[in-house]
Amino acid sequence: MARRTAGLGSAVRSTDRRGQTRDQVLDAALQLFNEHGYLGVRVEDIAKQAGVSRATFYKHFSEREQILSDLFERLLGAGGESAPYEETTSAGSVHQQVALVVEGAVRRMLEQEQLAKFVYGLPIRQSALLPPGEPNTPPAFTQVTRLLERAAKRGEVRVDLPVALLARHVLAALETGMRDWAEDRVDDPLDRVRLMLDLAFQGITRS
Repeated sequence: MARRTAGLGSAVRSTDRRGQTRDQVLDAALQLFNEHGYLGVRVEDIAKQAGVSRATFYKHFSEREQILSDLFERLLGAGGESAPYEETTSAGSVHQQVALVVEGAVRRMLEQEQLAKFVYGLPIRQSALLPPGEPNTPPAFTQVTRLLERAAKRGEVRVDLPVALLARHVLAALETGMRDWAEDRVDDPLDRVRLMLDLAFQGITRS
């Protein structure tokens, strides 16, 4: 039994070391990307900055592009452990409830401002960085979808369109607001995201 316990302890330490190495590589990559731009950084540069070999890099990342996916997951807390989201109350309109979740996500991202600036400054849609599969979906994305599903059952949103499409429309508002901030078109990303959410829910034509 003691031998089995020792083996488990060794496995935990190995997992911890693996996680530390991944974080070390991600931190080094982010620093280099911010200094030289994504296209100006090679795998060799990241490995050297992180203090690991090229072979070690490829033990943790299959390609340089996976770094982007992992950085985006870090930013939005994909998996749910690093950025817990409480269920919103039923008070208020679906617009208000969704805005509460989205604004919370923005505030959390701004706690990692350098990372947020880099991710939303990339010339690609941020949702494209996410690997497929429900377990990898950021908590805020999941919660927006749930809120819209409940609203659809209550007849508060359009029912002639799939909820997944409505959720993509809302999340496009988040991406647009954050991108405008990352590209220095606005100073306050929260205000811009609120504006984009208003457009998503209310449209652009006069009532």
